[in-house]
Amino acid sequence: VASAAADFAAKRGLMSGVGENLFGGGQNTTRAMLMTVLARTDGQDTAAPEGGQWYDAGTKWAVEQGISDGTAPEADITRESLVVMLYRYAKAEAADGASFSAFPDAGKVSDWAVEAMSWAVHSGILTGNGAGELNPTGTASRAEVAAILMRFVEQPAK
Repeated sequence: VASAAADFAAKRGLMSGVGENLFGGGQNTTRAMLMTVLARTDGQDTAAPEGGQWYDAGTKWAVEQGISDGTAPEADITRESLVVMLYRYAKAEAADGASFSAFPDAGKVSDWAVEAMSWAVHSGILTGNGAGELNPTGTASRAEVAAILMRFVEQPAK
């Protein structure tokens, strides 16, 4: 799944490699990376402004769209923050919270992320990690983000 998701993200220009033809799937994803990926998903130009950071355009777009507040762009993104940004990007409606209550760590989901996590599990975008957990406060690797993005983009319209 990881290589298929990496190929999916790379072929669509959503995520690029980390050099020397490597995807860096085990590396953590930062908040800036996700904001830039979502801007690219939306067809936005994410080229760095002269003298700016590589993520300035994506961050600016994400703030303007209400997807993120733009804080801590270089911080590693948690799985629940990732899902909240996707939820806001999709302008999704809340789903039944029971869909994620079966996960053993469902009680660890932050209050501000419950609606988004319910939506992501209900939609099949978030399926849990290898241990069968949501791992809401754990960091999201580039491979995990690519897999979640693949499921998000390929999900049927509801």
